[in-house]
Amino acid sequence: MLPNPLYRLVETSPPAVEPLTLAEVKTFLRVDQTNDDNFITGLITAARMFCEAETGRALIERNYSLFLDRWPAEQHYHAFDRRDGERRIPTPLVIAPRGIDLPYPPLVSVAQVNVYAADNTATIFDPSNYFVDTAGVPGRLVLTLGAVPPLPWRIANGIEIQYTAGYGLAETDVPQLLRQGMMQIIAHLYEHRGDSPDQALLASGAAAIFKPYRTMSLA
Repeated sequence: MLPNPLYRLVETSPPAVEPLTLAEVKTFLRVDQTNDDNFITGLITAARMFCEAETGRALIERNYSLFLDRWPAEQHYHAFDRRDGERRIPTPLVIAPRGIDLPYPPLVSVAQVNVYAADNTATIFDPSNYFVDTAGVPGRLVLTLGAVPPLPWRIANGIEIQYTAGYGLAETDVPQLLRQGMMQIIAHLYEHRGDSPDQALLASGAAAIFKPYRTMSLA
C-alpha cells in the first residue's frame, strides 16, 4: 500500500446519477408530498458520500487522477541456489516493481499514465509497459517485467494515473446491500435532522451493513 504523503487523488468527473432515485426513496419513507423533495435529494447525496467514505468504494462510475511523486520501490525476489560451505547464498532471481493500488474500487480501466517533466509537460507512458489488474480489490497497475519507467522530474505529482472506477453508470448497478444501507441512513436523518453522520451510521444500522464492503486503507 502507498503511504499517504506519496499520492494525491482527484475526482475528475462526478457521478452522473446517484445510487438511489428520489421516487424510490420517497416510497421507502412513505412521503407523498413534494415539500421535502430538495431536502430528500440532498440526503441521497449525503448518504452516498457516507457510504463511499465508510467502504472506500466508488458506487457510480466516474473518473479519477491519482498523482504520485515517484514510482513505488521495487521488490527483489531471490533464489537460494548457491552454497558457500554450509551457508546458502541468495542469488537475485527477479526484480519486479510493486503494484500501485488505485483507490476507490471497483477498478474499471486505466485510460493513460502521464509522466511529467520539470516544465510540466507530460509524456504518455506506453501501455505495453504495464498490466491493469481488475481481479482484486482494490485494482492495481503493475509494471511489466523489464519495463523501465521514466523518472518524473516535476518536484511533486510527477506521475498521473488516469482511471475509471465504480460499479456502473446506473443506480441498479450498485449492490443492493449498499443501497439498502443508504436508505436506512436517509430514513434516520429524515426523522432526526440534527444527528451527525456518525450517529446516523450507527443508529440506522448502516455501518454494520457496509462492513463487508470495506476496503483496506491506503494509509
